[in-house]
Amino acid sequence: MSICSHRIPMTMKRIGHALYGLYIVVASSSLASQLTDENISISVVAQNGMPKHIVKLGSRWNFGYGSLWTHKGWQYAAYWDDAKQVSIARRELPSGDWSVVSLPDYQRTESGDRGKGGRKSRGFGDGHEKVVMGISPDGIIHLSFDHHLSTLRYRTSLEPVANNPAAYEWTADLFGPVQDNLGGHKITFVTYPSFSTDGEHFALYLRLGGGSGSANSHFFAYKDGKWSPNTEKNSQLIDKRWSGGNGTVNAYPHVMVIHNGRRHLTWCWRDTPDSSTCHDLCYAYSDDGITWKNSRGDVVAEKGKRFIAADTPGIAVWDIPPGTRFLNGGSMAVDADGRVHVLMRGEDGPYVHFQRDPTSWEWTRKKSASGKLIAGKGRYLYIISNRELMRTLTKGFGKIETIASVNDELFKDSSMGIDRTRVQQDGWISVIGQSGKTVSVVDYQVENR
Repeated sequence: MSICSHRIPMTMKRIGHALYGLYIVVASSSLASQLTDENISISVVAQNGMPKHIVKLGSRWNFGYGSLWTHKGWQYAAYWDDAKQVSIARRELPSGDWSVVSLPDYQRTESGDRGKGGRKSRGFGDGHEKVVMGISPDGIIHLSFDHHLSTLRYRTSLEPVANNPAAYEWTADLFGPVQDNLGGHKITFVTYPSFSTDGEHFALYLRLGGGSGSANSHFFAYKDGKWSPNTEKNSQLIDKRWSGGNGTVNAYPHVMVIHNGRRHLTWCWRDTPDSSTCHDLCYAYSDDGITWKNSRGDVVAEKGKRFIAADTPGIAVWDIPPGTRFLNGGSMAVDADGRVHVLMRGEDGPYVHFQRDPTSWEWTRKKSASGKLIAGKGRYLYIISNRELMRTLTKGFGKIETIASVNDELFKDSSMGIDRTRVQQDGWISVIGQSGKTVSVVDYQVENR
């Protein structure tokens, strides 16, 4: 199925469009004057997004990290559709038509046995269960979906489709069966899968071994068509046991960023399922994915053998006690100079921007706008929310200026998904959302190719 991309002209300050029910305001500041009618476009991916009435809890089940991914001049989208199946779409950039295929051999159900997590793993409509996608450097498309303390659901393209997409007709036959393993034993109790890449390395994160307040963090590396390690024992990095609280925690990582081969990881801890028990901002990095160091450069862990815990020396870079409004979630980015940026809800409620200097290793912080972070190719850092696209300088804490505003009707029936891979390739930022059953993507050209 092909869907034509509709491009909205931006020659007026405010422009309506019946199909989307939204408007875009181009900010009048000198910083934002670069966004002209050639810099913003909107396309319809499909009109088969899973409608909200299917989901009993009314959760925002579609779109998150990995919903959009750019690889070698083509962009890919993945989401739950109105057949309760995974749909995956692709287009040639910058403005090719979207082609969509629904994968028919796995359907979300209310009663299916999806794992060992008891009632929680048999939920339906839980916002944890989003479709996550990644594309490895060898051109294989990876999908993981339907997880909340559940058995692993993982499938890939059978061929390196993304390295030569024009050579493959876009059909369900391109994808292999759903698997419950990564080449080793069956993996259970899965939550929050996410893929990361820098174009050379490719990794998968899984939370395993329990739920909120008592779970471990695992990282798997993919190379030469295989995951290594491919078992729970050898992939564990963060352990739930520690000497404080009630004896267990879990890490809530922001999606790992791989920048020039270095793996950067930030997270907070949570002691129990109660979100008020979130505490501390933590950071670790690794140049090989095996040996991990704290912010000062001290070795603190070896994956599969020696684990990071909540009482590991130097792992907390900002001490924040439980019992505040500090909350898991947010995002992390690494800019061109190696600065680490974290944006998340602070102790008092408003969002806070944390920053690590790559030379002094010093962490600083400042109140900020809410949204998700993306680092540009140069000196700018971008913040994207349901309503606004903003930018600021990567160095220090410069003034935040709005580049464009979008009516959030586009996202009223979903969460917002951001393509974190595209801007480094061609200078565009893409955002995906859903209104009714209409799945749409907004593109902003923020930098030159």
